[in-house]
Amino acid sequence: MRPFQIILLAVFVIAAIAGLVAFSLFKGTPPAGGLAELEVWGSFPSSAFSSATADLSGDEFKITYKEISAARFEQELIEALAAGRGPDAIILPSELVVRHSDKIVLIPLETLSERQFKDAFVEAEEAFWTPAGALAISLAVDPIVMYWNRDRLSAGGVARPPRYWDEVLTAVPKLTLRNRLGQIQSAGISLGEFRNITNAKEIISALFFQSGGKLISRAPEGYAVSLEDWANAGSALGFFTEFANPVKSLYTWNRGLPQSRDMFASGDLALYLGFASEYAGLREKNPHLNMSVAPFPQTRDSKLTVTFGKAWGLAALKTGRNPAGAMRLGFALADSTRITRLAEALGTVPPLRALLERKADSAAKSVFYEAALQARSFLDPNPTETAKLFQSVVENITGGRGQVASGVGDLRSGLERLLK
Repeated sequence: MRPFQIILLAVFVIAAIAGLVAFSLFKGTPPAGGLAELEVWGSFPSSAFSSATADLSGDEFKITYKEISAARFEQELIEALAAGRGPDAIILPSELVVRHSDKIVLIPLETLSERQFKDAFVEAEEAFWTPAGALAISLAVDPIVMYWNRDRLSAGGVARPPRYWDEVLTAVPKLTLRNRLGQIQSAGISLGEFRNITNAKEIISALFFQSGGKLISRAPEGYAVSLEDWANAGSALGFFTEFANPVKSLYTWNRGLPQSRDMFASGDLALYLGFASEYAGLREKNPHLNMSVAPFPQTRDSKLTVTFGKAWGLAALKTGRNPAGAMRLGFALADSTRITRLAEALGTVPPLRALLERKADSAAKSVFYEAALQARSFLDPNPTETAKLFQSVVENITGGRGQVASGVGDLRSGLERLLK
């Protein structure tokens, strides 16, 4: 063998070994410690969780999974922990990180470093990252995209779904149909109000993210409100509420309309902003709906390309019997095959960057994969109370009781109050 060939072979061997070492660091730690008997609670359907864990060795894990509805999950967890019982691990949604991070065992930096975490997972999963280590091993991400009714766009003379917000402004008047009394019969887009717009808080959050804000960010001593740029925050809030102003040409929504998701499914809404996980449900609700999927619209010429995303991860509880075993389970579930099976069962997207580099097997999945890379999550101080806060701010503006500038101030002071 020639010297050049020997050197080349050595390079490949070293690279292969380095890859195996990096892989083992991500997947093989904490080290195996015999059978881990674990009780896991989460809002994932039992069938989805079972699909991900089906091939786990019975010599390593004995898992009891309890499915709890998302609406009941937090309350049941709080009650169980207060009574001195509860699971060993939970499937933690990103929206509960702020309220429950003090109950979780951090994954040590020696086990999973910041570089490894951020290189492995999409940015929406960084809700689980702290300077002291990871709160959870990421399992799923669910980004907001734009569903569009192909028939409605064709009828309105709109050749393709809008990619930018200025194109939305042009398209909406063409897509909104009113009767002779001026009442909306078919709406252009699900923007403007709160109570009857599915995902309203998440859509508004995405607009804030696009304006450069984070709403809530980590601080040296906890969390802090990040709404310093009042002008951009006001622009985002003003843009959202403009679509409910009856004296504007953009007027396409009011509180008297059905829920936006139902309206889209019935064919009376042209553009619906919803999660990737809603795709199958929309298809099932109306098999004849001629719909497709496009990315969440962006601001033209902006350096940011952002949408909203929910994230979930497996977290070991401090009160659990086997935190090391729970961490081992998290790493095992982050295996590319298992995490893909989980995403397919949930209708979400696997959060591993390496998987999102691959070509998706459908046009819809291609959009979902791209959106997952662009998604950001909200460090929500209290999901129920922030929904009320966002609703109050929006409805004060659309009801003529407040201005956009005061709405941003109310939002900021409300978030600060919830963080105390």
